[in-house]
Amino acid sequence: MRDTQLCHDGDPGFAVALRAGLRATAVNVSLLTTRDIEGRYHGLAVTTAVPFATMEPSMIVAVAHKASAFPAITASGLFCLNQITNQDIELLDRFCRSDLRASRFTSADWRADAKGLPYLENALASFFCRVTSAQVHGDQTVFISKIEGVRLGSKSGGYEVDPLIWINGGPARLAGRAHA
Repeated sequence: MRDTQLCHDGDPGFAVALRAGLRATAVNVSLLTTRDIEGRYHGLAVTTAVPFATMEPSMIVAVAHKASAFPAITASGLFCLNQITNQDIELLDRFCRSDLRASRFTSADWRADAKGLPYLENALASFFCRVTSAQVHGDQTVFISKIEGVRLGSKSGGYEVDPLIWINGGPARLAGRAHA
């Protein structure tokens, strides 16, 4: 069923239309990693990370309060956003499922920066961020952060892999890339 009518919050069908619209929006998938004050690693998959501002390089990301990494981000004020590729579906699965939490950082591809933040060595890019402000919005907090460092991975700049893009509940490849 395809309804072309405008739906507003409170209208019958709004929730269904909103979900369908959001699922049709292509988003980049990143792994957000952090450490707690004891040095233990935490992480989650995010589709809400958005870079902005080049004069003061910044990143916005929303994290659900129920996410296991949320207390560590709040306490440390630090996180790293690792842009993963279309070849990292298995790794993504570990960061999406709580029953696989113990296996998230078992790969030999993880390293730590000078502050102890875990980053994925073969990510397209890793952005090392310090939280500068936070805004609670419903069941999530939107963290605004300063990008204090960036590391380009070995796959960065090559056309043999694509960043992991998610649309309609699954991964998608960039088509052609002639204009990218």
